[in-house]
Amino acid sequence: MQNLKRLQFLDLGENRIADTIPAWIGERLSDLEFLTLQTNNFHGGISNTLCQLPHLQVLNLAHNDLSGSIPHCFKNFTAMESTKPGTFEFNNSYLDPVLRNFKAGIELEYSKNLPSVKSISLSGNHLVGEIPDEIMGLVGLQTLNLSKNHLNGRIPKNIGNLKQLETLDLSMNELRGEIPPSLSSIYSLSSLNLSYNKLSGPIPSGNQLQTLNDPSIYEGNIGLCGKPLLNSCPADESPTENGPVLDDKGHSEFDFSWFYAGFGPGFSVGVVGVVGILQFKQSWRYALFKCVENAYDGIWVMIGLKTSRLRRNFH
Repeated sequence: MQNLKRLQFLDLGENRIADTIPAWIGERLSDLEFLTLQTNNFHGGISNTLCQLPHLQVLNLAHNDLSGSIPHCFKNFTAMESTKPGTFEFNNSYLDPVLRNFKAGIELEYSKNLPSVKSISLSGNHLVGEIPDEIMGLVGLQTLNLSKNHLNGRIPKNIGNLKQLETLDLSMNELRGEIPPSLSSIYSLSSLNLSYNKLSGPIPSGNQLQTLNDPSIYEGNIGLCGKPLLNSCPADESPTENGPVLDDKGHSEFDFSWFYAGFGPGFSVGVVGVVGILQFKQSWRYALFKCVENAYDGIWVMIGLKTSRLRRNFH
C-alpha cells in the first residue's frame, strides 16, 4: 500500500488493526487528503510523520488507544488553513467514495461534497497535554473533536480564529480556567460540548453563544456560572467578545454608574451654594422669605374659595 504514492483517500476504520500508526503514511503518501483510522486498536503516539501531508483535509483517529500529546506540527496541514474547497476528484462513475464522519454527535456520510469537508477527530484516546495553539491557525476547520481524552491546560484564547467551525467538542477532559470570550465570535458554531472538565468563571455571553442555551453543554464544570446554568455569577459579571453588555437603548452599566456617582455630589454642591448665598446676601434672604409667604397666603386663599363653592353647591 505504501507504493500507492498518488493515493488521496485512505479509510481503514472499524477494523481490528493493532499496531502503531505506520510512518510511511506520511512519508510516502504525500497526496493523501482523507485519512480515516477510527475505531481500531492503534497504540503509541501520533507520529509526527503525519504532518508531512499538506493536502490533508480530514484526519480521523478517534476511538483507538493512542497516547502522548497532540503534535504541534499539525500546523503543516495547509489544506485546513484555507476556507476554499479542496482539489479532490474521483473519476470512477460506477463507485463514489463515501466518507463517514461524526458531526454534532451524528455520523454523516459524505460523497459528492467531499472536497468541502475539513475535520480533525481525536476523541476516545488517551492523549495528554495542552491543546496546541497551532491548531488555531487551521482556520478552514469545520469540526474539531478532542473529547474523551486527558487533555489539560486552558482552552486557547484565540480559538475564535476558527471562524468556519460548526462543531466543537472538548468534553470529558481535564481542561481548566475560563472559557475564552472569543468563542462567542464563531458565528457558524452550531454544536458545542465543553461538559465534564474543570472549567471555571463566567460563561461568555453574546453573539452565537446566546443561541446555544442547553445547560448540558457546560455540565460537570462546578466552577462555571451564568446563563444557561442556574447558578448566577457574583455581580452578574459575564465576559463578552464585544465589551460591556448594553441595555435595549444602548446604555451600558458603566454609563449608569457614572450618572449615579455624579448626581449625589452635584445635588449637594447646589444646596450648599444656595444656602451660602442666602446666608451672606440679606436682601435675597428677605426676598425669598417674602416670596414663600406670598405663595403660602395664595394657597390658603385658593383653598378658601374652593371650600365656599363646594358649600354653595351642597345647599
